[in-house]
Amino acid sequence: MRYFLLICIFFMGLSSDIYAQDSSPKRLKKIVIDPGHGGDKPGAVGKISQEKDLNLAIGLKLGELVNEHLKPCEVVYTRKTDHDVDLIRRSQLANREKADIFISIHCNASRNHDASGSETFVMGLAKTQANIEAAKKENADILMEANYAEKYDGFDPNSPESNIFFSFYQNAYLEQSLILASKIQDQFSTNTKMLNRGVKQAPYLVLYKTSVPAILTEVGFISNQKEEQYLNSQLGQYEIAASIFIAVLQYKNHLEGVIRPLPSINSLIPREAIEKERRAREKEEAAKQLAQKLKESLNQDENKDIKEDTIINNCGLVYRVQFFTDKTKYSPDSSKFKGLDSVYMYNDSGLWKYTSGSFMDFSSANDYREKIKIKGYKDAFVVIFNNNERISLAKAREIESKIKK
Repeated sequence: MRYFLLICIFFMGLSSDIYAQDSSPKRLKKIVIDPGHGGDKPGAVGKISQEKDLNLAIGLKLGELVNEHLKPCEVVYTRKTDHDVDLIRRSQLANREKADIFISIHCNASRNHDASGSETFVMGLAKTQANIEAAKKENADILMEANYAEKYDGFDPNSPESNIFFSFYQNAYLEQSLILASKIQDQFSTNTKMLNRGVKQAPYLVLYKTSVPAILTEVGFISNQKEEQYLNSQLGQYEIAASIFIAVLQYKNHLEGVIRPLPSINSLIPREAIEKERRAREKEEAAKQLAQKLKESLNQDENKDIKEDTIINNCGLVYRVQFFTDKTKYSPDSSKFKGLDSVYMYNDSGLWKYTSGSFMDFSSANDYREKIKIKGYKDAFVVIFNNNERISLAKAREIESKIKK
């Protein structure tokens, strides 16, 4: 522990020396975009996608916006394809390229599938257990790297001492990093429907020894079904990339002490992406409306027995022939009924009972029963309804005798 404290004091002094230098760039000339994970390190995995692919898609869209709208600012990617880059090499690239800002793009995940929203981190000491766990999840990639203990000065992702140790880096650019992170979160709130989870500090290795203003943004939860669908949509990816880009423009204005107008979010998103999303939403809405109509129709069918197209005698009685019973509800025109006419069903004690024909007296119905038996329904029999309620033959005779009197 004594050795550990001496090391911490040493790096505190080192970071103080760095902070004394003029660390604020006056122009925004180069941006390093870091799509997190890649190759055999997929990151978080959702139901329909992997984090590494979403990070890359959003990162490339962000780079396209910078190249198109922020010339002559140069874009440098830590990766442009599905391959792995060691975490320390990502920060080393930013330093070697003398970048003005470093943006690392990631997707979040949680065992709680209701968790949602975006959050942006800067290098520092995590103040909550949730932030520590988030950093551990991203830092765990180093365990798959060769000689990781040597490359990261003995760093152990699961060691609280190591987390404290690495928090002493990045002090020189903490203020600028916080400004950029805050603007990114503000733009996410303005341009997307995602919950704003705020700006936080945590010891992320990808920000380790990055001698430029640097942030890591978690653009949404891949473990949340609705948010994963949004992250996989072209419109969602463009909205996220454009939000980061507008935040970069705001940061540039702050950095250079000027006020420039900012573009609207829609002006940065290709029209075809907006139209594709609009058509998808219209299709989804139409499907919902159709499903609702079908549900209403089924509800009506369940309450319908023999109300329609029936012949009722002057006693309010209708005679039909019941020929089939099943737990399954079939359409009246199902081939299962061998072309029988006037098929109606009623539900009795959880079973669907199927009838055919509609007659004013028992004799006519009984004659029709013989025809149905020829078609293979040997157990067919006559059933009688009064005001849509099935009654016995004796009850029917009683009703008829009262009318005759």
